[in-house]
Amino acid sequence: MIGRIVFSEIRHRPGRFAFLLCGYALGVAVMVVLLAVGEAMLTQARDRSLVGGGDLIVVPAGITPEMLKAGGTSALFLGLEQARFIQRQVLESPRGRDSFGVEAASPLVDSRIVHISRGGRELPAIATGEIPSRSAAVGGAPDLIAGSWSDSDADRRWAEPEPGQLYDEIDSFHRPYGAALGDSTWAEWHYFNILIDSNRWVYLTYMIGGRVGEPGEWGGQLLLTSRSADGVHRSYTHNFPDTTIEFDTARAGLVLSPGISVSQTGGAYTLTGSIEGAELELRISPSPNHIFPPTEIGGGDLVSGYVVPALSGTANGRICVPSAAGPICDILSDAPAYHDHNWGVWRNVAWEWGAASDQTVSLLYGSVAAPGEPDPGLFAYLVDGAGVRGVFRPERLDVTEAEAVEVDGVELQVPTELLFEDSRRGLAVRIDVHDRHITDMHRSVARYFVQMRGLATVTEAGQPPRELEGFFETYVDPADVN
Repeated sequence: MIGRIVFSEIRHRPGRFAFLLCGYALGVAVMVVLLAVGEAMLTQARDRSLVGGGDLIVVPAGITPEMLKAGGTSALFLGLEQARFIQRQVLESPRGRDSFGVEAASPLVDSRIVHISRGGRELPAIATGEIPSRSAAVGGAPDLIAGSWSDSDADRRWAEPEPGQLYDEIDSFHRPYGAALGDSTWAEWHYFNILIDSNRWVYLTYMIGGRVGEPGEWGGQLLLTSRSADGVHRSYTHNFPDTTIEFDTARAGLVLSPGISVSQTGGAYTLTGSIEGAELELRISPSPNHIFPPTEIGGGDLVSGYVVPALSGTANGRICVPSAAGPICDILSDAPAYHDHNWGVWRNVAWEWGAASDQTVSLLYGSVAAPGEPDPGLFAYLVDGAGVRGVFRPERLDVTEAEAVEVDGVELQVPTELLFEDSRRGLAVRIDVHDRHITDMHRSVARYFVQMRGLATVTEAGQPPRELEGFFETYVDPADVN
């Protein structure tokens, strides 16, 4: 019966029947093609040779390799922050190789828009970038039709720089940028602290600041603070005009004037200076892999950058500080040392900061806050000679004990014990403060700057507590008094 009806309709309306048949056939054909293309794209996205090779793909948070390959223009602007650090200090670190079996890590810049010039014309193109030796090691190298493909000097510096190249890369100076352009509160400095013995140490700051680049509107400063065996802190400073200052945006180093400088060669820093009777000539050697990478830690209008080339290191050389009886000179041999580098704008900015080390492990924690800016939260970081041990985000830093201290007639509550923990990632840190130095910054908020020396007891999940000696900083206000 149904068959008779169908054939009757065909005989009666053959044109309409043919039109409907073609329409249904076209729709089915389109669906078949789309399903085939989608299946092919997913198959390619899962093919290790087409996503860079290797057994593990590291992609931005919330992204999958399938999205990178099938995401069209949405995948053109994705990237990994701190890619060089992840390559060198995590994946290809001694810990990555020995503990996790990483043989090689191959960075990949995929489907980026570039512009090429030819015959006077500029044409847009899509380019991919890889490091040949790493790509070959993970099985992702292309089949060459002709020619050769090998690492250039730039490839080698990216993946495995010499010590001098590494410190030049991460520790060079900057020109003010972004919201900091023309800001008179811009400052940038090399900071060092050196432990002479258990009762004596020095803080050294080689700084530039002001409207850098505008003649007469900026300058430099050398600041040396020494802590003597009797517990007294003495500070020595000298200012320098912009005409005597030299800094380099491609190399680690700063010259404040002839004979007063920081320079880096072959992975070691040379410090020279003479100020108010204090003199120094030191060589600072960072411990391998005890690095915190260059990081922007501000937000909004707050421009704030930070890098630690030497969470742990040694100092050799000579340092002299004046006294009533004449200069007191020390010859240092492998004295514990630390070096970091800061840049940004600092109008009423305050921070929590601490760095502590033993012969094996280094701890770093910190946060930066500015009026009117969101609280970025506290971070903590553990590293040793084998690479990164962990990155942590404690909920807060608690002052669990404090004592009343009077400074120029003003009573402050100054920490004697600090505590923070990241229970999810398994870290707890207690800091016992043994010594402090308080500086009145003469400002309306975060007025008193507190530099502390103490002992950090660090407990990692499944590990016995470890005691690390270090330096710590915070700010307090008179309103902090209970």
